[in-house]
Amino acid sequence: MGEKEKHCSLILLIAKAQQERCCIRPFWDTDVKAIGRRVKRGSMVRVHRGLYAAKEYWERLDPHEQLRHIIRSLGQWHEKWVFCGASAAVMHGLECSYRQLRPIHVAVDRHRRAKNRANMRYHVLQDPDAVVLGDTNVTSIPRTLVDCAAMMPQRYAMAPIDSALRQEKITREQLLAYVDALPMLRDRERIRAVLAKGDGGSENGGESECRIVLDELGFPVDRIQAEFPCLSHPGRVHRVDFLWERDDGTLIAGELDGMQKYVDPSMTSGRTIRQVIDDERDRQQCLGRRGVDMVRMYYADLDDRQALTRRLERARVPRRRAW
Repeated sequence: MGEKEKHCSLILLIAKAQQERCCIRPFWDTDVKAIGRRVKRGSMVRVHRGLYAAKEYWERLDPHEQLRHIIRSLGQWHEKWVFCGASAAVMHGLECSYRQLRPIHVAVDRHRRAKNRANMRYHVLQDPDAVVLGDTNVTSIPRTLVDCAAMMPQRYAMAPIDSALRQEKITREQLLAYVDALPMLRDRERIRAVLAKGDGGSENGGESECRIVLDELGFPVDRIQAEFPCLSHPGRVHRVDFLWERDDGTLIAGELDGMQKYVDPSMTSGRTIRQVIDDERDRQQCLGRRGVDMVRMYYADLDDRQALTRRLERARVPRRRAW
């Protein structure tokens, strides 16, 4: 086979993988060598053991879609595998922290010996309650959420739980009934308590994480996504991420800020960054006229709990017993 034919073979392999939203898995020595040369030149990248992608294509994908590509490819490679935990959550289209995307989680039965690796974790599940998404086996929505609550710190488990509720893929009542019916579930009461905190009112995974951190610090929020009619523009409504009522009856709102609210088209509604900033200033002024105080938080604050606690105490956010 000449160089031109080898090149054409690789082009077809790349096109097929991208069409199927998978990674490239070379079978023949000629393809392996051709991909190896392109990896050295920097036009292709190794994304997982035995899996590759064109660099430019791969870098256009967000981390969740990159993971989906890898999982679809592994699912084709290992047809009996059932993906679980955070890996299944991502395949279901649920929100999940970037910090939880690795390792990849696979459910196995007790008779299979599987050695964990840096990028792979195997979990013995008696009944993985598998469903098929495309050609990939994953745990069902309720089983996935139970596993997330079991495997992750509750800060990170809450994002997929809230996301499933928000997308109406399941109700809280259905989820709690499911966990109650599972036989031989280790740590059932703790898992159930985490699931019971789910709230589909949270708009994104960051807010879900923040709500749990606030709860763990002893500042459980009274309301999320509370609305206040605008005093300057009739018909306009101002929403705040979190709201507390102090013992004296005054209100304080909490906002989880980040660059996303200024640049994400799904959040800016076609406004420029300047318009978003102006609207944000007007909103805070309007809330101030209503006597609503404001405390702002950033995602990085969730990792420094002592500093966040001091900021909340200075703002006189009411401290109460957690849920």
